[in-house]
Amino acid sequence: MNDFRSDNTCPVAPAILEDLQKVLAGGRTAYAEDEITAKVQDKLRVIFECDLEFFPIFTGTAANALAISQISGRFGEVICHRNSHIFVDECGAVEFHSSARLRPVAGQQGKLALEDLPELLDDGDVHRGKPTVLSLSQSTETGIAYRSEEIALLTGKAKDAGLRVHMDGTRFANALAFTGASPADLSWRSGVDVLCLGATKGGAIGAEAVIFFSKADALEFRRTMKRAGHLGARMWFLSAQIDAWLANDFWLQSAGHANAMAALLGKALRDSGMEPLYPVEANMVFVEMTRDQSDALRNRGFLHYFIKQPDGRNAARFVTSHDTGGSEIEALALAIGAM
Repeated sequence: MNDFRSDNTCPVAPAILEDLQKVLAGGRTAYAEDEITAKVQDKLRVIFECDLEFFPIFTGTAANALAISQISGRFGEVICHRNSHIFVDECGAVEFHSSARLRPVAGQQGKLALEDLPELLDDGDVHRGKPTVLSLSQSTETGIAYRSEEIALLTGKAKDAGLRVHMDGTRFANALAFTGASPADLSWRSGVDVLCLGATKGGAIGAEAVIFFSKADALEFRRTMKRAGHLGARMWFLSAQIDAWLANDFWLQSAGHANAMAALLGKALRDSGMEPLYPVEANMVFVEMTRDQSDALRNRGFLHYFIKQPDGRNAARFVTSHDTGGSEIEALALAIGAM
């Protein structure tokens, strides 16, 4: 089988497993008060060039939901793209863990622009919620990366209206690898208040990082984690994965490789006369096809997701990872071209 369903269906990265073997031999202080978690926080402070607060989390859904609940306030509305993961694929987790509600809005190709944002200023109408958070996905659900200047425009409007900014960075590393920007430039320097940084899709067993760029925003977050059931005893197991993922820039190298494999697939498709639905920037390629074509491709061993797009078109989504090889891409391109 050639599995292109997601970058979380690939094998765990050997470099991470190797480092974990050394860590698992010993015991550690529980509840994220261990030296590995402290080490990762120091490492992230260097990477992001600021005095941030880091918390390891088990899942991306929990990271997004708890981070947003921390900054959304009472009666809050979370402005997000209608195709965002927090709206489409997280089963209302943000609303479950907070008093906020999601307010999805349209945006071209899965990306928000200034003209897509609704009125953000609170009009004082007690019959309505008030916008309190802007949530951006980096990279987007269509595999497109926000540039720092685009983020700054969006966050500038949000901050002028008193909103906080959350970034779902499950593929943040892929955006870094594509744009060449620094982690700081794609986050806090562009106005992001809290980043949910994903390591799982980058080759970890299962580990995410919630990063607050202000100590005030992070107050009592461990208590929030505890109440939600996400402050486990062996949090160091998550931190150790993130530590290994960051070591020697593996996180950027693995993301760069995944991006390169997606770009290779995009080029092969264009060479055969089939244009991907969206620009191939991160590690996802969308190809318009019918359900029958999709099923036929699966039957040939090329696993993928079949997803209706915001504009109504049906498409197969192919996701590459740190483990994807050029021969797999070549075989997939040939199979699609033969349909």
